[in-house]
Amino acid sequence: MIDRSYRGRRVFVTGHNGFVGSWLSFWLAQAGAEVVGLALAAQPGGAAEALGLDSVVTSIEGDVRDQTQVDELLRRHEPEIVVHLAAQALVIPSFEDPLGTLATNVMGTAHLLDAVRRQPSVRACVVVTSDKCYAVSAGAHDEDDPLGGEDPYSASKAAAEIVAHAYRSSFFAGSRVGVATARAGNIMGGGDWADHRIVPDCVRAVRAGKPVRLRHPEAVRPWQHVLDAVAGYLRLGDGLLIDPMANAEAWNFGPPSEVVATVGEVVAMLVARWRALGEDGVCDPVHEAHDPVPERSFLTLVSAKARSRLGWSQLLDLQATIDWTADWYHSVGAISSGDAVEVTTSQITHYLELDARAIGHSGSPPTNTTTASRAAGS
Repeated sequence: MIDRSYRGRRVFVTGHNGFVGSWLSFWLAQAGAEVVGLALAAQPGGAAEALGLDSVVTSIEGDVRDQTQVDELLRRHEPEIVVHLAAQALVIPSFEDPLGTLATNVMGTAHLLDAVRRQPSVRACVVVTSDKCYAVSAGAHDEDDPLGGEDPYSASKAAAEIVAHAYRSSFFAGSRVGVATARAGNIMGGGDWADHRIVPDCVRAVRAGKPVRLRHPEAVRPWQHVLDAVAGYLRLGDGLLIDPMANAEAWNFGPPSEVVATVGEVVAMLVARWRALGEDGVCDPVHEAHDPVPERSFLTLVSAKARSRLGWSQLLDLQATIDWTADWYHSVGAISSGDAVEVTTSQITHYLELDARAIGHSGSPPTNTTTASRAAGS
């Protein structure tokens, strides 16, 4: 699939130097794609710096809120595929800066899509939103569920979905350009250093010899590894190139909805993995008494459509996701480009081996992903 749709093609990625964007851009560059990225300045010590991303992609510092710049860059670089990841991606900062969140997540998406409709080279556009775009309900969400948002971040992602649908219906219906949205679950993996995310908060606490403080240990989320999410985005781009009209819609990418785990359970698994790796002084987590923001308590996704129509499946179960994530941070240690590149490349290679094994089993994911994941981190 990667050879067919990405090798030798120019891919324009917004937010390419963020956590997910770095994994996607690094993987594509390794696979022979010509990656052009637009993003704010990279976070010092983050995944992009650790991977030496600027040496393998064309990195342009800028802001999707600048419509003129977005327009000009698409005209200059003439990409065939666009992946829109640029966003204010955190709930708590959305309370601190709701207008900035809305400007980036809603108008940034509109600026990108408006540039796409005027750029004849583009054939596929994947707009990444969030599992939090759905209105709160008690059950697992499929793509036909109502959109909503109880906080500025969630509302901004629901609005981005509406903007994408409006552009798709108004400007791309019946055209050769496929525009789709991707709604992934809570993504974990090496190289994430954002504040207010469970894995980097845990890693900082472990390295400081302090307990991580949990706001909502009882909250249920659809946990998945960054490679599973990125694989979904790549398969969706492939589907848009093959049949732009049939696949131009919204897509969920998450673990099976019946596989649920709370924040507290995930942190306990992370702590256990750190201890198994020989880390001394790892403290048990504690519950934060003060809750700074309200958050929904239950969120899971139904991803049957992606499995049946795109051939995507979650290759890493929760234990494997935890193991690969902890192993990355443990192996890289103090961030250095060589270590991060080696570990990331190893995990991508092992992921592709799992994918090949899944294809060999007629599309069924391998049954022992945890064992394979430990090899990836070794």
